[in-house]
This record gives sequence, structure tokens and C-alpha cells, in this order.
Amino acid sequence: MKYLVVGLFLVFISFGSEFMQMTPVGNECIPVSVEFEGCSEASVAKVQLEFDIDFSGILEIAAQEDGYAHARCVLTGRNGSFTLSVDVSGSEGEILLKKEYSGASWQPLVHRFSDEFVYLLSGQQGIASTQVAFITRSNGVYSLKTQTLDSRGAQVVISDSEVITTPAWSPDGRAIAFTSYRNAYGNLYLYSFANASAGRIVTGGLNTSPAWSPDSRFIAFTKSLSGNSDIYRLDTASGDVARLTARASIETSASFAPTGQQIILTSDRVGYPQLYTMDAAGGTAERAGFAHGYCDSPSWSPAGDRIAYTARANGEFHIFVMNSDGTEIRQVTTEGTINEDPTWSPTGGHLAFSSDRDGVRSIYLLELNKLTVYRLTRGIESYCATWSPVTTQGGIQ
Repeated sequence: MKYLVVGLFLVFISFGSEFMQMTPVGNECIPVSVEFEGCSEASVAKVQLEFDIDFSGILEIAAQEDGYAHARCVLTGRNGSFTLSVDVSGSEGEILLKKEYSGASWQPLVHRFSDEFVYLLSGQQGIASTQVAFITRSNGVYSLKTQTLDSRGAQVVISDSEVITTPAWSPDGRAIAFTSYRNAYGNLYLYSFANASAGRIVTGGLNTSPAWSPDSRFIAFTKSLSGNSDIYRLDTASGDVARLTARASIETSASFAPTGQQIILTSDRVGYPQLYTMDAAGGTAERAGFAHGYCDSPSWSPAGDRIAYTARANGEFHIFVMNSDGTEIRQVTTEGTINEDPTWSPTGGHLAFSSDRDGVRSIYLLELNKLTVYRLTRGIESYCATWSPVTTQGGIQ
């Protein structure tokens, strides 16, 4: 959890609140059917497409006679050159889509079609073509990696023997901001996909937990000077840094509202970490809820209607979701003892978070309509997830 970065010693207070378990959103999914033929990879491509459809939370796989639409897919080619030909017909046999996708790998072709299938039938964006970035730690090496939503291995963006932490993918997809302790200082860096390199953008003190404004112009972050942490804001165009909070308490883990006009953050001004909202330019902060004795790492949903965060419940750390006005608090996770750092998918239908539920801290994805959980990483300690926008400029395609 980002709050722990500043090293504050906490005395936990027991709050006896009862929380609603997260129930499926329950929106009715559109039933569709698919068939696949072609080269040797066609069978695994069909499995991937069915996963993409079911995990979208918008469409679902059904028998052909029960489907609203049917997709006939033909995959041809071999390593280095694939073509996916697709014919989508409606329940009355009418042609809804006829298209070819070509590329060096078959997985991106399946993802692209899946997202177009979702949009064709619902008018909503899919997330199959998105990626998740996260930090791994193994044998004293810290790495920032990106991972597509399939079986291809994670791609290393940067690695270092010094700590790398709290990455944040820019809304325009062009960069990832993160903290590096290279040279024994916690400075903010910016990795540019276009330049395939990272450079320092904020120095002086301990700088952590970057969070982008929706227009990618500003980065809110935590700066710790002389043991006290406050929220600052970097103008990425001018390089100017403004201090947004000035209190003796710890202020950290900022997240912008999708309007860019407000920020939610963690503060221990009442003696224990709680969530507060304030104007994005600074000013008076108002407490966002009273249900927990410890909560941290808030993340505002893309639609602005909900906030996800980590809270301590019965001696364990779990992910919670509440309305942006603090009502209808629901517990999302129940497995494991440390579930932390939730981040929304760009469409707001999924959450990524880290959890120790399978023994090794790993990245998990949660689809909120059916409460389907997908384990993204395996075999190596992984944490601090950040989700790419729908249109990704960097990483694997």
C-alpha cells in the first residue's frame, strides 16, 4: 500500500462496521456464439476469444441457437504473419460485420476483434487490447513490466537493483511515471514509450505515488520532506511544481476525479489514515467516509461514480468500493490477508489489484459485472498495478 511507503507507525483503531459483500452488478450480458477454424493456432485462439468475450462483462458465450450474434472466424498464417478473417451475423442471418485483421501475432488480432465485437453490439469499449503495468521483485532486482491479457509473457520496461515502485500509466498512453530510489533518493521518473527511456522529473526529498490528471497535463504526487508528507502537483508542460497541502499530518496517495477538478487522498490528520477529497488546486479537504479505522490507496473510477480503496477489516487488508459520496460501501475481496492498491480499468468495469491469496503477492483482475477474477501474474512477486488506457501507445500489441 502506498501509505506504507512513508514509514508511518500506526496504532489501529477497531471499527465494528458491517460491510456489504460485493454482489455482481448483474447487468444482462449479450449472448453471442463463435466458431473458429484455420491454422494450428486456431484452437487456442478460440479459447482466447471466448475468454475475452466472457471477461468483458458485456458479452457472454452462448450456444449458437441462443446467441444474439454469431462470429465465424478463420485464422491463417504462421509465426510472423497471421490473418484473422471474421464474419459476424445477427440472429436473423443478417451480416453485421465482415473484416480482416493482420499482424505478426495472432493474440492482438483476437483482442482487436473482441473489442470491436463488444462495441458493435453494445456501443461500449472493450478492454481486451489493454495492458497492465506493475512492479516485480526477484533476487534483488526490481522491474517495471507490462502484460497483455493473454498467455504471452510480461515485457520488461526497465530493471534496476534499486527500488522501483508506484507506477502510473498516463491517460494518453505515452508514458509511465514511477518512483526510483537510484542514487539513494526517491525521485519521480517518467518512462517514454516513444523514446524507450526514462528521465527524472521531480527531485528533492522522497517523491512517490504519482497520479495523472485525466488530460495527462498534471501529476499529483507525495513529497516527503523532513519526515512529513504532503501532496504536490507537477505541471508536465512547464515543469512547475505546486504544493497542494501543508499540514503536520501525513498526506499521500492522491487520485484525480475524471473531471480533473477534484482529488481524493489519504491523510492521518485525525490520528489514523482516512480518505479526503479536495479541489485539484488545493484548499480545504473533506473526509470521504467514516467506516474504517484504516484506509488507503483510493482510486477514482473513470465515470466518477465510484471510488475503490484498501481498508483494514478484521485484521486483514481488503479492497472496497463505495459510491463517490461515501455511500454503499461494498467489500470486493475476501480471500488472502493483504489485498492492496486497486486501480480501475479504463472503462470502469474492472479492477486490478495485488493480493497474497495464492501465497505469492500477484496481480489479479476483477470483472465487476459477474465478479470473475483472473490471475495475471504467476511465479514472481508482483504489485503496484496500473492499467493502460484503451488506446495503448507503448508496450506489446
